[in-house]
Amino acid sequence: MIVAEDVSFSYHLPSGNEVPTLKGLSLEISDSGSLAVIGPNGSGKSTLARCLNGLIVPRSGRILVDGLDTADPENKWPVHQRAGMIFQNPDNQLVSTTVEREVAFGLENIGLPSPEIHDRVAWALNRFNLEKYRHYPPHRLSGGEKQRLAIAAVASMRPRYLICDEPTSSLDPGDRRDILGLLLSIVDEYRLSVVFITQSPEEAVRMDRIALVVDGDVAAEGTPEEVYRESGRLAAHGLDAPLATRLADALRTRGVAVPAGIVHPKPLVQWLADRASESPSAPESPRASESPSAPVSPTTPPIIAFDRVCHTYSPGTSLEIPALRDVSTLVFPGECVALTGPNGSGKSTMIQHLNSLLKADSGTVRVEGADVSSPETDLRKLRQKVGLVFQFPEAQLFEETVFDDVAFGPRQTGVAASEITEMVNRALERVGLDPGRFSHRHPLSLSGGEKRRAAIAGILAMEPSVLALDEPTSGLDPQSVRQVEAIFRGCKAKGTTLFLITHDMDLISRLADRILVMENGGIAADTTPVHLFGRQHGVDARPRGRPGRPGLCDLLAAVCEAGIPVDPACFDLEEAADMIRACVFDDNHHASPGESHPC
Repeated sequence: MIVAEDVSFSYHLPSGNEVPTLKGLSLEISDSGSLAVIGPNGSGKSTLARCLNGLIVPRSGRILVDGLDTADPENKWPVHQRAGMIFQNPDNQLVSTTVEREVAFGLENIGLPSPEIHDRVAWALNRFNLEKYRHYPPHRLSGGEKQRLAIAAVASMRPRYLICDEPTSSLDPGDRRDILGLLLSIVDEYRLSVVFITQSPEEAVRMDRIALVVDGDVAAEGTPEEVYRESGRLAAHGLDAPLATRLADALRTRGVAVPAGIVHPKPLVQWLADRASESPSAPESPRASESPSAPVSPTTPPIIAFDRVCHTYSPGTSLEIPALRDVSTLVFPGECVALTGPNGSGKSTMIQHLNSLLKADSGTVRVEGADVSSPETDLRKLRQKVGLVFQFPEAQLFEETVFDDVAFGPRQTGVAASEITEMVNRALERVGLDPGRFSHRHPLSLSGGEKRRAAIAGILAMEPSVLALDEPTSGLDPQSVRQVEAIFRGCKAKGTTLFLITHDMDLISRLADRILVMENGGIAADTTPVHLFGRQHGVDARPRGRPGRPGLCDLLAAVCEAGIPVDPACFDLEEAADMIRACVFDDNHHASPGESHPC
């Protein structure tokens, strides 16, 4: 058992000030089963995780791992053996030159005999679908592949406790399901205990228990049904209840007596199907369009043009990785284009060609008509036009204060010193960071959501015409996602072109004008949210590499399969509740797409 007793911890800032993070937190974690830890960004979840396996020591209180006090230096090694840590950013824990060596590294350090190391490495590579990357260097893997490697390396050591700090946040929907399933199967198979930090309520409800951490302390603890029963309390902290719970709540506000305690889709769908079967007539199921039309291209010239672009990493070597294969597409001014697809499909490689961080092996990339690879192209001006925000914001935060980080770009382009303060303050205000509170903070002292917004502010200060973002909402709590989404909407309103890499299908459904689906280095589909998510059989019936759908579309598809004629291509929860109520509970009326409840 892991016991946290009245634990407090503060981070010291370069200014000498302290940022209290844990405030008298107490928690017990059993030696088997699963515990989800949820809470807003900056609430102390990651700090708690590092305390639980002894990476940091509480300033007061204590952590006992199977009775071993983590503050005792003699206990460090046995504590680390018992409590394995999986970080949110896999780059923080990958140290070896090949995938195979990475998995073997920890096994060698705990002194296992060579035959057992060989067997465990083979097991990990097979279980986590990494065999084909055995001899690859980890830095050549995609973000999701790196995370699978990090999890495989820790799981192969068979610790008693797995401390997971949002390990699925950078994975595509298919990999998220697979990795979470693998983790839970390993926990069950080897009788481990897992502490799973997540911002996804759908992931949290798969755990045995949930602890809600707010402002450095445990605000609630219990089963998923107990914790999510009071959705109003969660909303007050910027958190969402599971989708099934929120839809049930929305139906209750419409006078529908949905049973209490629903946190999973299946019971809700079954209850609705039972009510529909009591209806005097069985409605006919709607039919989706068999051949959706392609997006209509505007008549204005494109702001971005990819023409048969190819790019290969390490060409001519045994590590050769074709990343882009004949990619061609046009993006028009003011569009929001979402780029999605499985990890390793070439998404990040593609956007790094926009401002010439990477150069095409063949083909051309043009921004506002100029070939970005041409020797005549002024890269400084190009990078003013095209702002790029990386998947992990700490990769581009490097100054001593937030103010200096945001000011870095304008200073490099010769903006007068008298104008810098106003530009920085304006950029911080646009992303919801109060200049008075954040200007003098060290960037690495910020929470995950605050780092993301600070990184975006540094780009917005340059007033780019194109904003390219790699997984901008990964690891953010629902309130931070809404804040970042509001930033993007503000950019769209000002005419900025958005190029958005994301696995967040809900964000795509709300924000994107077009979707490019990447697969094996090429564009497999160029379509719209309604066309992609509203097909009759849904994307889950399509090949494995294709994206998932918004959670609401999946839930509505299940409702439709239960015989209730709702439109799965509905992206608004309130509209979905209206549609279901009209279908199931209104006499002589059954909603259908395009009728009184368009979706």
